[in-house]
Amino acid sequence: MELFNDLLKASACSVLFFAFYLLVLKKLTFFKLNRFYLLATLILSFLIPALNITVERQVAQALSIAEEVATFDQTAQTEAMPTEFTALQTSPVAPSFDWFSLLPYLYAGIVLILVGIGFWQLISLLWHARSNQKTTCGLKLVVKRSGFTNCSFFNYVFVDQERLTEQELAVLLRHEQVHAQQYHSIDKIIMMLAKAVMWFNPVVYLWDKALEQLHEYEADEATSAHFGSKEYASLLLRLAVSKSNTPLIHNFVKSPIKERIKMLFNSKSKNMKKLMYMLVVPIVLGLIWGFTVEVVEVSVSKELVKAKEETDPIIGKTIKGTVEDITAESKFFKTIHFKTNGKIYLINYMSFIKINIGDELTIKISSKKESAKIDENKKVVYQTPVYSMDQAFNANGDSLIVKPKIKKHAFLYEGNKARYATSKINEIERNSFGYATKIQLNDGTFSLIFDIGSLKTKAKSFKVGDEVLVKFIGEKLIAKNTYTSSKLIAMYSQPKKVSVDQFNFVQ
Repeated sequence: MELFNDLLKASACSVLFFAFYLLVLKKLTFFKLNRFYLLATLILSFLIPALNITVERQVAQALSIAEEVATFDQTAQTEAMPTEFTALQTSPVAPSFDWFSLLPYLYAGIVLILVGIGFWQLISLLWHARSNQKTTCGLKLVVKRSGFTNCSFFNYVFVDQERLTEQELAVLLRHEQVHAQQYHSIDKIIMMLAKAVMWFNPVVYLWDKALEQLHEYEADEATSAHFGSKEYASLLLRLAVSKSNTPLIHNFVKSPIKERIKMLFNSKSKNMKKLMYMLVVPIVLGLIWGFTVEVVEVSVSKELVKAKEETDPIIGKTIKGTVEDITAESKFFKTIHFKTNGKIYLINYMSFIKINIGDELTIKISSKKESAKIDENKKVVYQTPVYSMDQAFNANGDSLIVKPKIKKHAFLYEGNKARYATSKINEIERNSFGYATKIQLNDGTFSLIFDIGSLKTKAKSFKVGDEVLVKFIGEKLIAKNTYTSSKLIAMYSQPKKVSVDQFNFVQ
Protein backbone atom coordinates (compact mmCIF):
# COMPACT_ATOMS: atom_id res chain seq x y z
CA MET A 1 0.00 0.00 0.00
CA GLU A 2 3.02 2.27 0.20
CA LEU A 3 2.81 2.80 -3.58
CA PHE A 4 -0.79 4.02 -3.35
CA ASN A 5 0.12 6.38 -0.50
CA ASP A 6 2.88 7.89 -2.64
CA LEU A 7 0.51 8.24 -5.61
CA LEU A 8 -2.06 10.03 -3.46
CA LYS A 9 0.65 12.36 -2.16
CA ALA A 10 1.80 13.00 -5.74
CA SER A 11 -1.79 13.82 -6.70
CA ALA A 12 -2.09 16.24 -3.78
CA CYS A 13 1.15 17.95 -4.87
CA SER A 14 -0.08 18.25 -8.45
CA VAL A 15 -3.38 19.81 -7.32
CA LEU A 16 -1.59 22.51 -5.30
CA PHE A 17 0.96 23.25 -8.02
CA PHE A 18 -1.67 23.46 -10.76
CA ALA A 19 -3.96 25.61 -8.61
CA PHE A 20 -1.07 28.06 -8.16
CA TYR A 21 -0.58 28.10 -11.95
CA LEU A 22 -4.26 28.82 -12.63
CA LEU A 23 -4.58 31.51 -9.96
CA VAL A 24 -1.26 33.32 -10.37
CA LEU A 25 0.76 32.40 -13.48
CA LYS A 26 -1.67 31.57 -16.28
CA LYS A 27 -2.35 35.17 -17.33
CA LEU A 28 1.34 36.07 -17.54
CA THR A 29 2.93 36.20 -21.00
CA PHE A 30 6.19 34.54 -19.85
CA PHE A 31 5.42 31.41 -21.85
CA LYS A 32 8.84 29.78 -21.48
CA LEU A 33 8.84 30.32 -17.72
CA ASN A 34 5.32 28.94 -17.44
CA ARG A 35 6.35 25.91 -19.48
CA PHE A 36 9.37 25.35 -17.22
CA TYR A 37 7.13 25.75 -14.15
CA LEU A 38 4.67 23.11 -15.33
CA LEU A 39 7.39 20.62 -16.23
CA ALA A 40 9.42 21.21 -13.05
CA THR A 41 6.45 21.00 -10.69
CA LEU A 42 5.15 17.90 -12.47
CA ILE A 43 8.47 16.18 -11.79
CA LEU A 44 8.48 17.53 -8.21
CA SER A 45 5.01 16.07 -7.68
CA PHE A 46 6.49 12.62 -8.23
CA LEU A 47 9.79 13.26 -6.44
CA ILE A 48 8.50 14.79 -3.18
CA PRO A 49 6.57 11.69 -2.00
CA ALA A 50 9.61 9.53 -2.79
CA LEU A 51 11.78 11.49 -0.35
CA ASN A 52 12.13 10.32 3.22
CA ILE A 53 13.81 12.85 5.52
CA THR A 54 14.17 12.00 9.19
CA VAL A 55 15.03 14.82 11.58
CA GLU A 56 16.40 13.35 14.77
CA ARG A 57 15.99 15.47 17.89
CA GLN A 58 18.30 14.28 20.62
CA VAL A 59 16.67 14.20 24.02
CA ALA A 60 18.61 13.85 27.23
CA GLN A 61 17.68 10.80 29.27
CA ALA A 62 18.65 9.50 32.70
CA LEU A 63 21.68 7.26 32.35
CA SER A 64 20.29 4.65 34.67
CA ILE A 65 17.34 4.03 32.38
CA ALA A 66 19.54 3.95 29.27
CA GLU A 67 21.83 1.42 30.91
CA GLU A 68 18.89 -0.70 31.98
CA VAL A 69 17.40 -0.77 28.47
CA ALA A 70 20.77 -1.40 26.82
CA THR A 71 21.54 -4.23 29.23
CA PHE A 72 18.16 -5.79 28.65
CA ASP A 73 18.50 -5.50 24.87
CA GLN A 74 21.97 -7.05 24.89
CA THR A 75 20.73 -9.92 27.04
CA ALA A 76 17.77 -10.42 24.72
CA GLN A 77 19.97 -10.67 21.64
CA THR A 78 22.44 -13.14 23.20
CA GLU A 79 19.80 -15.41 24.71
CA ALA A 80 17.06 -15.22 22.08
CA MET A 81 18.33 -17.89 19.73
CA PRO A 82 18.46 -20.92 22.03
CA THR A 83 15.93 -20.00 24.74
CA GLU A 84 13.38 -17.80 26.42
CA PHE A 85 11.50 -15.54 23.96
CA THR A 86 7.85 -15.72 23.03
CA ALA A 87 7.33 -14.31 19.55
CA LEU A 88 4.44 -13.93 17.15
CA GLN A 89 3.97 -17.39 15.65
CA THR A 90 2.30 -18.44 12.44
CA SER A 91 0.13 -21.49 12.22
CA PRO A 92 -1.18 -23.25 9.11
CA VAL A 93 -4.74 -22.24 8.22
CA ALA A 94 -7.06 -22.69 5.31
CA PRO A 95 -6.01 -20.39 2.44
CA SER A 96 -8.24 -17.39 1.82
CA PHE A 97 -8.29 -15.06 -1.18
CA ASP A 98 -7.44 -11.43 -0.52
CA TRP A 99 -9.19 -9.29 -3.12
CA PHE A 100 -7.24 -6.19 -2.12
CA SER A 101 -4.05 -7.92 -3.22
CA LEU A 102 -5.33 -7.55 -6.82
CA LEU A 103 -5.28 -3.74 -6.68
CA PRO A 104 -1.55 -3.34 -7.47
CA TYR A 105 -1.92 -5.69 -10.45
CA LEU A 106 -5.03 -3.86 -11.69
CA TYR A 107 -3.25 -0.50 -11.41
CA ALA A 108 -0.12 -1.83 -13.15
CA GLY A 109 -2.25 -3.34 -15.91
CA ILE A 110 -3.95 -0.01 -16.66
CA VAL A 111 -0.58 1.76 -16.68
CA LEU A 112 0.87 -0.75 -19.12
CA ILE A 113 -2.16 -0.47 -21.42
CA LEU A 114 -1.95 3.34 -21.50
CA VAL A 115 1.80 3.29 -22.09
CA GLY A 116 1.27 0.72 -24.84
CA ILE A 117 -1.33 2.93 -26.54
CA GLY A 118 1.04 5.87 -26.38
CA PHE A 119 3.90 3.96 -27.94
CA TRP A 120 1.59 2.57 -30.61
CA GLN A 121 0.69 6.15 -31.58
CA LEU A 122 4.39 7.00 -31.62
CA ILE A 123 5.16 4.08 -33.91
CA SER A 124 2.24 5.11 -36.15
CA LEU A 125 3.67 8.63 -36.49
CA LEU A 126 7.09 7.30 -37.39
CA TRP A 127 5.55 4.92 -39.92
CA HIS A 128 3.72 7.80 -41.66
CA ALA A 129 6.95 9.84 -41.65
CA ARG A 130 8.79 7.24 -43.74
CA SER A 131 7.37 8.27 -47.11
CA ASN A 132 7.15 11.41 -49.25
CA GLN A 133 9.73 13.36 -47.26
CA LYS A 134 11.47 16.53 -48.32
CA THR A 135 13.65 18.76 -46.18
CA THR A 136 13.30 22.52 -45.81
CA CYS A 137 14.49 24.89 -43.05
CA GLY A 138 15.65 21.92 -41.01
CA LEU A 139 12.18 20.38 -41.14
CA LYS A 140 11.17 17.14 -42.81
CA LEU A 141 7.94 17.71 -44.74
CA VAL A 142 5.55 14.78 -45.13
CA VAL A 143 2.78 15.47 -47.67
CA LYS A 144 -0.51 14.09 -46.36
CA ARG A 145 -4.05 14.79 -47.62
CA SER A 146 -6.13 13.06 -44.93
CA GLY A 147 -5.98 12.18 -41.26
CA PHE A 148 -3.71 14.39 -39.18
CA THR A 149 -2.41 17.25 -41.34
CA ASN A 150 -0.88 20.69 -40.75
CA CYS A 151 0.81 19.42 -37.58
CA SER A 152 4.25 18.35 -36.38
CA PHE A 153 6.14 15.83 -34.27
CA PHE A 154 9.74 16.81 -33.48
CA ASN A 155 11.06 18.00 -36.88
CA TYR A 156 8.48 16.04 -38.93
CA VAL A 157 5.76 18.30 -40.36
CA PHE A 158 2.64 16.75 -41.90
CA VAL A 159 1.08 19.17 -44.41
CA ASP A 160 -1.65 19.26 -47.00
CA GLN A 161 0.08 21.46 -49.58
CA GLU A 162 -2.86 21.52 -52.02
CA ARG A 163 -5.00 23.53 -49.56
CA LEU A 164 -2.30 26.05 -48.64
CA THR A 165 -0.88 28.99 -50.53
CA GLU A 166 2.85 29.60 -50.53
CA GLN A 167 2.46 32.38 -47.96
CA GLU A 168 0.31 30.23 -45.69
CA LEU A 169 2.75 27.33 -45.99
CA ALA A 170 5.62 29.62 -45.01
CA VAL A 171 3.69 30.79 -41.94
CA LEU A 172 2.83 27.21 -40.93
CA LEU A 173 6.44 26.02 -41.38
CA ARG A 174 7.72 28.91 -39.26
CA HIS A 175 5.22 27.98 -36.56
CA GLU A 176 6.16 24.30 -36.58
CA GLN A 177 9.86 25.19 -36.66
CA VAL A 178 9.45 26.85 -33.25
CA HIS A 179 7.91 23.63 -31.91
CA ALA A 180 10.86 21.64 -33.24
CA GLN A 181 13.53 24.04 -31.98
CA GLN A 182 12.03 24.20 -28.48
CA TYR A 183 11.63 20.39 -28.31
CA HIS A 184 7.96 20.63 -27.43
CA SER A 185 7.43 17.02 -28.48
CA ILE A 186 9.54 15.87 -25.52
CA ASP A 187 7.01 17.57 -23.25
CA LYS A 188 4.25 15.64 -25.00
CA ILE A 189 6.00 12.32 -24.35
CA ILE A 190 6.55 13.26 -20.68
CA MET A 191 2.87 14.07 -20.33
CA MET A 192 1.94 10.78 -22.01
CA LEU A 193 3.90 8.90 -19.31
CA ALA A 194 2.52 11.11 -16.52
CA LYS A 195 -1.06 10.46 -17.64
CA ALA A 196 -0.35 6.75 -17.78
CA VAL A 197 1.06 6.65 -14.24
CA MET A 198 -1.50 9.03 -12.73
CA TRP A 199 -4.48 8.10 -14.91
CA PHE A 200 -6.91 8.41 -11.97
CA ASN A 201 -6.04 12.08 -11.34
CA PRO A 202 -8.17 14.52 -13.40
CA VAL A 203 -5.68 17.34 -12.82
CA VAL A 204 -3.04 15.64 -14.96
CA TYR A 205 -5.32 15.92 -18.04
CA LEU A 206 -5.85 19.64 -17.39
CA TRP A 207 -2.09 19.88 -16.96
CA ASP A 208 -1.58 18.38 -20.42
CA LYS A 209 -3.96 20.88 -22.02
CA ALA A 210 -2.31 23.82 -20.23
CA LEU A 211 1.16 22.74 -21.34
CA GLU A 212 0.01 22.28 -24.95
CA GLN A 213 -1.57 25.72 -24.84
CA LEU A 214 1.76 27.21 -23.72
CA HIS A 215 3.48 25.47 -26.63
CA GLU A 216 1.10 27.17 -29.04
CA TYR A 217 1.43 30.55 -27.33
CA GLU A 218 5.21 30.31 -27.60
CA ALA A 219 5.09 29.34 -31.29
CA ASP A 220 2.40 31.95 -32.05
CA GLU A 221 4.47 34.69 -30.43
CA ALA A 222 7.56 33.91 -32.52
CA THR A 223 5.60 33.46 -35.77
CA SER A 224 3.44 36.58 -35.45
CA ALA A 225 6.56 38.66 -34.73
CA HIS A 226 7.90 37.56 -38.12
CA PHE A 227 4.74 37.77 -40.29
CA GLY A 228 2.47 40.18 -38.39
CA SER A 229 -0.27 39.49 -35.86
CA LYS A 230 -3.25 40.28 -38.13
CA GLU A 231 -2.13 38.07 -41.01
CA TYR A 232 -1.25 35.26 -38.65
CA ALA A 233 -4.60 35.49 -36.84
CA SER A 234 -6.52 35.27 -40.13
CA LEU A 235 -4.63 32.11 -41.07
CA LEU A 236 -5.53 30.55 -37.72
CA LEU A 237 -9.20 31.25 -38.35
CA ARG A 238 -9.12 29.83 -41.89
CA LEU A 239 -7.50 26.54 -40.83
CA ALA A 240 -9.58 26.14 -37.67
CA VAL A 241 -11.75 23.49 -39.28
CA SER A 242 -8.80 21.07 -39.53
CA LYS A 243 -8.29 19.10 -36.31
CA SER A 244 -6.66 15.88 -35.12
CA ASN A 245 -7.15 13.55 -32.19
CA THR A 246 -3.54 12.31 -32.03
CA PRO A 247 -2.19 13.47 -28.62
CA LEU A 248 1.52 13.32 -29.47
CA ILE A 249 1.47 15.85 -32.32
CA HIS A 250 1.27 19.66 -32.35
CA ASN A 251 -1.66 20.61 -34.56
CA PHE A 252 -1.53 24.11 -35.99
CA VAL A 253 -5.10 24.88 -34.91
CA LYS A 254 -5.76 22.22 -32.26
CA SER A 255 -5.71 24.56 -29.23
CA PRO A 256 -8.64 27.00 -28.67
CA ILE A 257 -8.37 29.60 -31.41
CA LYS A 258 -10.13 32.36 -29.48
CA GLU A 259 -7.65 32.28 -26.61
CA ARG A 260 -4.66 32.08 -28.97
CA ILE A 261 -5.80 35.10 -31.00
CA LYS A 262 -6.60 37.01 -27.81
CA MET A 263 -3.12 36.28 -26.47
CA LEU A 264 -1.58 37.58 -29.73
CA PHE A 265 -2.93 41.07 -29.05
CA ASN A 266 -2.45 41.10 -25.26
CA SER A 267 0.15 43.46 -23.84
CA LYS A 268 3.27 41.77 -22.51
CA SER A 269 3.68 41.25 -18.77
CA LYS A 270 6.20 43.47 -17.01
CA ASN A 271 9.48 41.88 -15.96
CA MET A 272 8.82 42.73 -12.31
CA LYS A 273 6.03 40.16 -12.36
CA LYS A 274 8.64 37.41 -12.72
CA LEU A 275 9.06 37.71 -8.95
CA MET A 276 5.67 36.02 -8.66
CA TYR A 277 7.36 32.71 -9.50
CA MET A 278 9.18 32.93 -6.16
CA LEU A 279 5.83 32.42 -4.43
CA VAL A 280 6.00 28.73 -5.32
CA VAL A 281 9.00 28.25 -2.98
CA PRO A 282 6.86 28.22 0.22
CA ILE A 283 4.54 25.71 -1.44
CA VAL A 284 7.45 23.40 -2.26
CA LEU A 285 8.92 23.72 1.24
CA GLY A 286 5.51 23.12 2.82
CA LEU A 287 4.94 19.97 0.77
CA ILE A 288 8.42 18.66 1.57
CA TRP A 289 7.88 19.29 5.27
CA GLY A 290 4.39 17.81 5.28
CA PHE A 291 5.06 14.71 3.16
CA THR A 292 8.73 13.83 3.68
CA VAL A 293 10.06 15.22 6.97
CA GLU A 294 9.55 13.19 10.10
CA VAL A 295 10.76 14.49 13.46
CA VAL A 296 11.61 11.75 15.94
CA GLU A 297 13.00 11.95 19.44
CA VAL A 298 16.24 10.06 19.87
CA SER A 299 17.76 9.23 23.21
CA VAL A 300 21.39 10.14 23.80
CA SER A 301 23.58 7.40 22.37
CA LYS A 302 26.15 5.39 24.32
CA GLU A 303 28.91 7.10 22.37
CA LEU A 304 27.81 10.51 23.63
CA VAL A 305 27.61 9.19 27.18
CA LYS A 306 31.11 7.76 26.89
CA ALA A 307 32.43 11.04 25.48
CA LYS A 308 30.85 12.88 28.39
CA GLU A 309 32.44 10.49 30.85
CA GLU A 310 35.83 10.96 29.23
CA THR A 311 35.44 14.74 29.46
CA ASP A 312 34.56 14.62 33.14
CA PRO A 313 34.99 11.31 34.97
CA ILE A 314 32.31 11.94 37.64
CA ILE A 315 29.41 12.65 35.22
CA GLY A 316 27.09 9.69 35.36
CA LYS A 317 28.94 8.31 38.36
CA THR A 318 27.91 7.90 41.99
CA ILE A 319 30.11 9.69 44.56
CA LYS A 320 30.08 9.62 48.36
CA GLY A 321 31.06 12.54 50.56
CA THR A 322 30.11 15.24 53.04
CA VAL A 323 28.32 18.58 52.66
CA GLU A 324 30.93 21.17 53.69
CA ASP A 325 28.92 24.31 52.96
CA ILE A 326 25.68 25.54 51.37
CA THR A 327 25.20 28.78 49.40
CA ALA A 328 21.92 30.20 48.09
CA GLU A 329 22.09 31.01 44.37
CA SER A 330 18.48 32.20 44.07
CA LYS A 331 15.07 31.75 45.61
CA PHE A 332 14.70 28.35 44.02
CA PHE A 333 18.25 26.97 43.82
CA LYS A 334 21.08 26.32 46.25
CA THR A 335 24.60 24.98 45.85
CA ILE A 336 26.31 22.51 48.16
CA HIS A 337 30.07 22.34 48.54
CA PHE A 338 30.46 18.58 48.43
CA LYS A 339 33.73 17.03 49.60
CA THR A 340 34.78 13.60 48.34
CA ASN A 341 38.25 12.05 48.13
CA GLY A 342 39.81 15.31 49.21
CA LYS A 343 38.14 17.35 46.42
CA ILE A 344 35.35 19.91 46.60
CA TYR A 345 32.55 19.83 43.99
CA LEU A 346 29.83 22.47 43.62
CA ILE A 347 26.45 20.78 43.08
CA ASN A 348 23.15 22.58 42.45
CA TYR A 349 19.84 21.42 43.90
CA MET A 350 16.29 22.71 44.43
CA SER A 351 15.79 24.81 47.57
CA PHE A 352 12.87 22.75 48.89
CA ILE A 353 15.10 19.66 49.32
CA LYS A 354 16.25 19.34 52.90
CA ILE A 355 20.06 19.13 52.94
CA ASN A 356 22.15 20.39 55.87
CA ILE A 357 25.83 21.12 56.40
CA GLY A 358 27.56 17.99 57.65
CA ASP A 359 25.19 15.56 55.93
CA GLU A 360 26.86 12.48 54.49
CA LEU A 361 25.33 11.75 51.10
CA THR A 362 25.61 9.44 48.13
CA ILE A 363 25.02 11.52 44.99
CA LYS A 364 24.69 10.56 41.34
CA ILE A 365 26.01 13.34 39.05
CA SER A 366 24.00 13.95 35.86
CA SER A 367 25.62 16.97 34.14
CA LYS A 368 27.73 20.06 34.61
CA LYS A 369 27.99 23.63 33.39
CA GLU A 370 30.61 26.34 33.66
CA SER A 371 29.68 29.06 36.12
CA ALA A 372 30.89 32.56 35.32
CA LYS A 373 30.81 35.89 37.11
CA ILE A 374 32.11 39.40 36.43
CA ASP A 375 34.70 40.88 38.80
CA GLU A 376 35.17 44.52 39.77
CA ASN A 377 37.14 45.21 36.60
CA LYS A 378 34.25 43.83 34.50
CA LYS A 379 36.26 40.82 33.52
CA VAL A 380 34.66 37.39 33.23
CA VAL A 381 36.02 34.97 35.82
CA TYR A 382 35.24 31.26 35.40
CA GLN A 383 34.73 29.44 38.67
CA THR A 384 34.81 25.74 39.46
CA PRO A 385 32.30 23.82 37.27
CA VAL A 386 28.85 23.46 38.83
CA TYR A 387 27.27 20.00 38.63
CA SER A 388 23.67 18.83 38.73
CA MET A 389 22.52 15.76 40.64
CA ASP A 390 20.32 13.02 39.30
CA GLN A 391 19.77 11.19 42.60
CA ALA A 392 20.87 11.68 46.20
CA PHE A 393 20.73 9.17 49.06
CA ASN A 394 21.74 9.33 52.68
CA ALA A 395 25.10 7.84 53.66
CA ASN A 396 23.67 4.33 54.01
CA GLY A 397 22.05 4.51 50.58
CA ASP A 398 18.63 3.43 51.90
CA SER A 399 16.77 6.76 51.88
CA LEU A 400 16.15 8.58 48.61
CA ILE A 401 16.45 12.34 49.02
CA VAL A 402 16.40 13.45 45.37
CA LYS A 403 14.32 11.43 42.93
CA PRO A 404 15.38 11.35 39.27
CA LYS A 405 13.17 13.10 36.75
CA ILE A 406 12.90 10.83 33.75
CA LYS A 407 11.26 11.96 30.55
CA LYS A 408 9.39 9.17 28.84
CA HIS A 409 9.85 8.40 25.14
CA ALA A 410 7.67 6.48 22.75
CA PHE A 411 10.63 4.34 21.65
CA LEU A 412 14.42 4.18 21.60
CA TYR A 413 16.93 3.50 18.81
CA GLU A 414 19.22 0.55 18.32
CA GLY A 415 22.59 0.83 16.63
CA ASN A 416 21.04 -0.23 13.29
CA LYS A 417 18.36 2.49 13.59
CA ALA A 418 15.64 -0.03 14.40
CA ARG A 419 13.23 1.24 17.05
CA TYR A 420 12.32 -0.65 20.21
CA ALA A 421 9.98 -0.07 23.12
CA THR A 422 8.50 -1.86 26.11
CA SER A 423 4.75 -1.43 26.52
CA LYS A 424 1.48 -3.26 27.21
CA ILE A 425 -1.01 -4.67 24.72
CA ASN A 426 -4.09 -2.46 24.81
CA GLU A 427 -6.04 -4.04 21.94
CA ILE A 428 -5.75 -6.86 19.39
CA GLU A 429 -7.97 -6.78 16.30
CA ARG A 430 -8.60 -9.99 14.37
CA ASN A 431 -10.42 -10.75 11.13
CA SER A 432 -13.08 -13.41 10.55
CA PHE A 433 -10.38 -16.06 10.04
CA GLY A 434 -8.80 -15.36 13.42
CA TYR A 435 -5.72 -13.60 12.02
CA ALA A 436 -4.37 -10.67 14.01
CA THR A 437 -4.64 -7.56 11.80
CA LYS A 438 -3.79 -4.79 14.26
CA ILE A 439 -2.09 -4.65 17.65
CA GLN A 440 -2.25 -1.50 19.75
CA LEU A 441 0.18 -0.92 22.63
CA ASN A 442 -0.02 1.72 25.34
CA ASP A 443 2.39 2.39 28.20
CA GLY A 444 0.17 4.99 29.86
CA THR A 445 1.60 7.87 27.79
CA PHE A 446 2.39 6.69 24.26
CA SER A 447 0.39 4.49 21.89
CA LEU A 448 2.00 2.28 19.25
CA ILE A 449 -0.31 0.84 16.58
CA PHE A 450 1.01 -1.97 14.36
CA ASP A 451 -0.73 -3.07 11.15
CA ILE A 452 0.25 -6.76 10.93
CA GLY A 453 -2.39 -8.08 8.54
CA SER A 454 0.28 -9.04 6.00
CA LEU A 455 2.05 -11.32 8.53
CA LYS A 456 -0.76 -13.91 8.46
CA THR A 457 -0.42 -14.74 12.15
CA LYS A 458 -3.01 -15.51 14.81
CA ALA A 459 -0.70 -14.40 17.64
CA LYS A 460 -2.30 -16.89 20.03
CA SER A 461 0.45 -16.43 22.61
CA PHE A 462 -0.53 -12.80 23.23
CA LYS A 463 -3.55 -11.25 24.93
CA VAL A 464 -4.68 -7.83 26.09
CA GLY A 465 -2.72 -6.69 29.15
CA ASP A 466 0.52 -8.55 28.30
CA GLU A 467 3.72 -6.58 28.65
CA VAL A 468 5.84 -6.89 25.49
CA LEU A 469 9.05 -5.69 23.89
CA VAL A 470 8.60 -4.63 20.25
CA LYS A 471 11.13 -3.87 17.52
CA PHE A 472 10.04 -2.03 14.36
CA ILE A 473 10.88 0.55 11.69
CA GLY A 474 8.98 3.03 9.51
CA GLU A 475 6.85 4.61 12.22
CA LYS A 476 4.64 7.64 11.51
CA LEU A 477 3.23 10.13 14.00
CA ILE A 478 -0.54 10.24 13.39
CA ALA A 479 -1.65 12.06 16.54
CA LYS A 480 -0.18 13.40 19.75
CA ASN A 481 1.80 10.59 21.45
CA THR A 482 0.46 8.09 18.89
CA TYR A 483 2.61 6.31 16.29
CA THR A 484 1.71 3.73 13.68
CA SER A 485 3.82 1.30 11.66
CA SER A 486 3.27 -1.55 9.21
CA LYS A 487 6.82 -2.87 9.56
CA LEU A 488 6.99 -4.85 12.78
CA ILE A 489 10.31 -6.65 13.13
CA ALA A 490 9.59 -8.72 16.24
CA MET A 491 7.55 -8.81 19.42
CA TYR A 492 8.55 -10.62 22.62
CA SER A 493 6.59 -11.27 25.80
CA GLN A 494 7.82 -9.81 29.09
CA PRO A 495 8.85 -11.42 31.32
CA LYS A 496 10.33 -14.31 29.36
CA LYS A 497 8.01 -17.29 29.45
CA VAL A 498 8.34 -19.79 26.62
CA SER A 499 11.43 -21.07 24.80
CA VAL A 500 10.99 -20.53 21.04
CA ASP A 501 13.13 -19.24 18.20
CA GLN A 502 13.29 -15.55 17.43
CA PHE A 503 11.24 -14.52 14.38
CA ASN A 504 11.89 -11.66 12.00
CA PHE A 505 8.78 -10.19 10.35
CA VAL A 506 10.16 -7.51 8.01
CA GLN A 507 8.56 -8.13 4.60
